[in-house]
Amino acid sequence: MDGFEYRGWEVHIEVIGKGERFSAHADLRLKGEQRCLLVLATSRQNHAASSATLGAKARDYIDEWTSRPHTGTTGFTPL
Repeated sequence: MDGFEYRGWEVHIEVIGKGERFSAHADLRLKGEQRCLLVLATSRQNHAASSATLGAKARDYIDEWTSRPHTGTTGFTPL
C-alpha cells in the first residue's frame, strides 16, 4: 500500500492482484475520517502506473474540493 499526505488530507493507495487482473483504489481521509474512495477500473495499466494515476486523481479531487466554498450544512455523507 502506498500513501502520502496532500493539503491536510491522507491518501492511501492499494493495488491488489497479479498480472493483468488487479484492482486499485485510493482512500482519501480528512482529519482521520474517510471522505472519498476512488476506484480505478482498467486492465491497460500496470501496478506502478495505476498507483500513479490514482495519486494524480486524488490530488485533482482534493484541489477541486479545497477550491470550493464550504458553508452551511452541505458536509460529507458517511461512507
